[in-house]
Amino acid sequence: MGATVRLMPNHDPHWRERLESAKARQAELLRREGILTEAEQAELLALRQEADRAFNARFRTTAEYRDFYVGRARDLLEEEGIDMPIPALADDATLEEIDRVLGMVWQAVEVTNSETF
Repeated sequence: MGATVRLMPNHDPHWRERLESAKARQAELLRREGILTEAEQAELLALRQEADRAFNARFRTTAEYRDFYVGRARDLLEEEGIDMPIPALADDATLEEIDRVLGMVWQAVEVTNSETF
């Protein structure tokens, strides 16, 4: 019997266009002279969130998402000199399970960095 694969709920084959559109508008706002208005600040925040959603829409399965972000987490732990094993996650792990493990990594990095100051 083959392994079960969990599909990403928000996969979008056009993720790159969405990402580029959000980044272009962000750049436009940030090039403006002076302080951004409250509405522009809110738009900038929304664009950053859209860029994150668009980037994550590239993954077809949770295994692809897991492999990408766990790889980045391992790299970050190594860069920070933190010896922390990352728990194994199944190919059919949910986003919540993956994000919980990644959250532990980010928290370990934050704690380590806060101790150096």
